[in-house]
Amino acid sequence: MAHADLAVWTTHMVMTQLAFTSFQKGVERIAGRALGIVVALVLLTVFRNAMHLGFAFECLALLVFFYVYFSNRLAYTFLNAGLYLAVIMQIGRADPYAAAPEGGRMFLAIIVGVVVADLVCWFSGAERDLTIQTSGAPFFPLDRGRLGQCVMLVVTVAISQLFVEYFALPASATLVSVMVLTVVPDLHQMLRKGGLRVLGVLLAMAYAFCSFVLLVRLQHFPLLVVLLFVGSYLATYLAEAGGDWAYMGVQMGLVLPMILVVPSHEFGTMTTALARLEGVVIAMACALLVGMVVAAFSRAAPAEPT
Repeated sequence: MAHADLAVWTTHMVMTQLAFTSFQKGVERIAGRALGIVVALVLLTVFRNAMHLGFAFECLALLVFFYVYFSNRLAYTFLNAGLYLAVIMQIGRADPYAAAPEGGRMFLAIIVGVVVADLVCWFSGAERDLTIQTSGAPFFPLDRGRLGQCVMLVVTVAISQLFVEYFALPASATLVSVMVLTVVPDLHQMLRKGGLRVLGVLLAMAYAFCSFVLLVRLQHFPLLVVLLFVGSYLATYLAEAGGDWAYMGVQMGLVLPMILVVPSHEFGTMTTALARLEGVVIAMACALLVGMVVAAFSRAAPAEPT
C-alpha cells in the first residue's frame, strides 16, 4: 500500500490530544484533507497553463480556510484543508500529472488510518460518542484580529513554498511545520513548539536506530510489529501524561512510522526524519522573518504631547 506510514501515524494523530472525541477528529481529518485535495486539483486543472494565477487563488483559498480555523469552528477540518491544498499544489507545480494519483493514494491511506482508529475505539468501549461539535466564533462581521493572523500565516506559507521550490527542499515536511507552528498565538510559543517538535523527531530517530539493530539480526515481521507497538505506546504515554512536554510525544509517535513503516528499499534510513528536521528549521526561519517584518511595520507611532 502506498503511504502505509501515513495510515499508521494517522491512527496516532486521531487518538491523541483530543479537542472533543477521536471520532470527530477522524471525521474532520478526512473531510479537511478531502476538501484540500479537491480544491487543489480544481485549481491545477483550471490554471494548468497559468500557475502564477493558480498560486494567487491558492493563497485566497488558504486565507478562507485559516479564517475559519481561527474562528474555532471545525478548526481541525480547515487546518487539514489548508495543509493538503498547499501540499498537492506543490506536487502539481512540479508535475501536473502526478497530483491526482498522489492525492488519491494519500487520501486512501488516511481513510484506512481513521477507520482503524474508530473501530478500535468502538469495539474496546473507549468511546461511543458519534456527535460532531460545530460551535465557535461567528464568521461575520469579519474580525480584523483573526484576519490579520490569517494574512500572516498565508504570507509565511507562500514564502515557504517559494523557498523550498527554489532550493528543491522537502516541501511536504516544511509546509506541515509552517502551518502547525505558526497557528500558535505568539512567537515565544512558536519557538517552544518548534523545539519540542525537534526533540520528538530526535526521540523517534533514537528509538528507530535501536529497532534497526534488532531487526537486522532478527528479520521477522512480528518483531517489527512489536517494536512499533512499544514505540507508539511510549510516544502516546508521553503525549497523554507529559504535561508541558506532551507535544514531544505527539511528534515521536508521528515520526516513528515514517521511519519503520516504509518500503524495503528505504528501510534502515532516516531520510524522512531528517527531512522533517529540515522542515522545522525552514518553517521557524520563515515564521520569524514574517513576524519581525510585521512587528517592524506595526509599531505604534509615539503619541503627540497634549
